Amino acid sequence: MKRNVIKLLAIFLVVGLLAATGAIASDESITGTIEKTNQGIVISADDGASYIVMGKDLSAMVGQTVKATGTLSEGQAGKTLTVISVEPVKK
Repeated sequence: MKRNVIKLLAIFLVVGLLAATGAIASDESITGTIEKTNQGIVISADDGASYIVMGKDLSAMVGQTVKATGTLSEGQAGKTLTVISVEPVKK
């Protein structure tokens, strides 16, 4: 019984630390224009940031303004959006 309580406390501690550091990702939406760069396909967002697109091939949509939803992350290559869904934005 005591071991189970210790395991449960350890799980809560790990989940709490992950949540505090932002390691538990949530879906976010980015609106911007799809561009082809030397980094690959990126979304140049309305806020001026660029996000490398992962998860879906959006090369057929280059030049279009879209709202893309997915998981944001940041690494050595820069900001990345792992796309779950994308929809064109009417101007």
